[in-house]
Amino acid sequence: MKNKLLAFAGMLALVAVLGKFYATPLMAQVRAALVQDVDQPARAPFQAVVSITSTTTGYTAVPIPSGKRLVIDQVTANGYAQTTSGPWIQPIILLNSSVAGNTGAIYYLGPTNPTPNGQYYQTWPLKIYSDSLFVGYGYSGYQPSGFVFDVIVSGHLVSLP
Repeated sequence: MKNKLLAFAGMLALVAVLGKFYATPLMAQVRAALVQDVDQPARAPFQAVVSITSTTTGYTAVPIPSGKRLVIDQVTANGYAQTTSGPWIQPIILLNSSVAGNTGAIYYLGPTNPTPNGQYYQTWPLKIYSDSLFVGYGYSGYQPSGFVFDVIVSGHLVSLP
């Protein structure tokens, strides 16, 4: 009986010694397995469509959830711009983006190569970070008699620190 008791005490001492050296690395591996990559693009995809016309005044806001930052990966614009007062018009899509409450940066996107009837289609791969985003329009050339565009903003949301 005494030998069994000593063997049991020796086993407990061995488990305690092994636990002292291997428990911390083992727990670190368990914690690492439980961590989620919440800012992975596939976890929070974002897409918004903003319609702008020649009667739209100012900028149209793109809603970004509170506590999130939008990372724009791509902008697509499709629509038409026509003028009756001159031979040509160049539509311009404006993105007004600000980060951390700073003054907004304006990005100018000019669709090119219109079809004969004034239709424009273009996609721009971008990387823009935005806490607030507004979409507007401009033009160069003659004043538009017709201007209608759908602007599709695609990207993903990340959590603010």
